[in-house]
Amino acid sequence: MMIQGKSCTLTVAKDGYYYPLPYSEETIRQASKGYALPGVIGERNREKLVITGKTIQGCFVTRLEYQNVLALFLLLFSPDDKFDVLTDRVASKLVYKNLSTDKFELRADNAKPFYLKLEVKENDDSYVTDWNITTPSLPWDEDRTFYFDGHNVLADLKKLPLVYRFELNGIFTEKSKYQITLYFPLSTEYFPSQNKIEKLTIQLDPRSGVSLDLYDLQPVGDMTDINCADTVLCFQKFNILSNVVLNIRNEEQNTTVVL
Repeated sequence: MMIQGKSCTLTVAKDGYYYPLPYSEETIRQASKGYALPGVIGERNREKLVITGKTIQGCFVTRLEYQNVLALFLLLFSPDDKFDVLTDRVASKLVYKNLSTDKFELRADNAKPFYLKLEVKENDDSYVTDWNITTPSLPWDEDRTFYFDGHNVLADLKKLPLVYRFELNGIFTEKSKYQITLYFPLSTEYFPSQNKIEKLTIQLDPRSGVSLDLYDLQPVGDMTDINCADTVLCFQKFNILSNVVLNIRNEEQNTTVVL
């Protein structure tokens, strides 16, 4: 990403390894935390905020590529594991230490890149520091970006005509929760389907053998069967009651990550 003619960088560091990411968006910051004092009755004093400290919050958005997809999904596999985020924003270079994963959203439009939005949370030992002379500056080396093929989505081994957009959301609380929203043209042949989908497969990159399998999808709410000659665009949400599985199977590796 270019700002004022200079390239910004975004790097995730974990267990001594550094993963430069395509810089799409990033809002990780320190925000003030504290408590409010109400204004005195009858006076013009406004409510005042007493600042007791700082908290790290925000997110970053990056594209999926073969070089980063496994590292990013491992952050989702172990959301309580700690990692660092190194940001070079031209005007400042900061390192956010000992963060964890709070929630994520994986989304894509047909024929467009996959984007992963990862929201971070701080821990008791989280802090912010400036770069020092030992901090590596790792510019992102362009690799083949993964593009979503909305005509290659399988529901119980049956190829759907078109999914022109999807959004997969996950939140990590005491129990992880996942939900996916599928956007598609309404078709009486394939939709509406109020039945549970046992397995939904999304190809992230067939050339690299990278795919995503979602198991036990329960529809949320009902769909209306519309008798209309024109194309009707609609969507359906599904709660994912079982696993979300990343598969990487090619000549270089055979890896499975189960969320």
